[in-house]
Amino acid sequence: MKYSKLSLILISLSISLIGITIASCDCDTTNTISQSQSTDMGTSAKDTLAMEQGYIDSFIFLGESTTYHMINRGVLPGGKNTTQVWGTVSGTLNLDTSISSARIIYPETKEKMTIAEAIAKKKPEYIVLTFGLNGAVQKINKGKDYFKDCYKILINTIKNNSPSTKIIIQSAFPVARNMDMTNYSIDAATLNRYIDKINLWSKELSVEEGLFYVNSAEVLKDSEGFLLYEYQAGDGHHLTASAYEAILTYLKEHPYNAEAAK
Repeated sequence: MKYSKLSLILISLSISLIGITIASCDCDTTNTISQSQSTDMGTSAKDTLAMEQGYIDSFIFLGESTTYHMINRGVLPGGKNTTQVWGTVSGTLNLDTSISSARIIYPETKEKMTIAEAIAKKKPEYIVLTFGLNGAVQKINKGKDYFKDCYKILINTIKNNSPSTKIIIQSAFPVARNMDMTNYSIDAATLNRYIDKINLWSKELSVEEGLFYVNSAEVLKDSEGFLLYEYQAGDGHHLTASAYEAILTYLKEHPYNAEAAK
């Protein structure tokens, strides 16, 4: 079949126009998919952040003054009026055989009550326990069994009054080089070694009791095991807001694992 020059030109132009149209459609489709994927990824990231924050919002924190100071630093929902931190009038708590009779201030009502009463009343989804710095030298001298027995008193108090509450044992935090050791018979480096040993006991206990252990202390340490200077609030052991933010991020990145707690 023969075609005139004009026919061939028209056919060529038609093919070119079809190619342009297809290319345009492909580009628009790709762009639409890309925008959709971007939207989905953005939504997913927001959902993840919301879930992580919701996880932290379900915690009750109980421990020594390094836990209680989370209130002063305003790092939790409600800021300095948060109801997620439990503590005594003095703002600290020692893990010893008298732990069951200690009276905390229940944040919602400002009533004084035992930990057993508070747990029965609140029935939190999670409770984070952080002990080891207070009386560290005495704990080391009294030994592992004494330390574990004291912790078991607290653990059983929680289990008996709120069986569904998930217990997280968090490592005690290190001290900085500038810690005032005047009232200690050891130096700061030795105190940190004691705290590390107590943390090992806490981890062992977690395994024995079927609890979840989280080693938040590792995110606070320098290369020699001291609390990073920028994370101490001036006295060498109480923490700054940025230190607590690092701890909360660590808790989000190492969420409760029921299998690991068995």
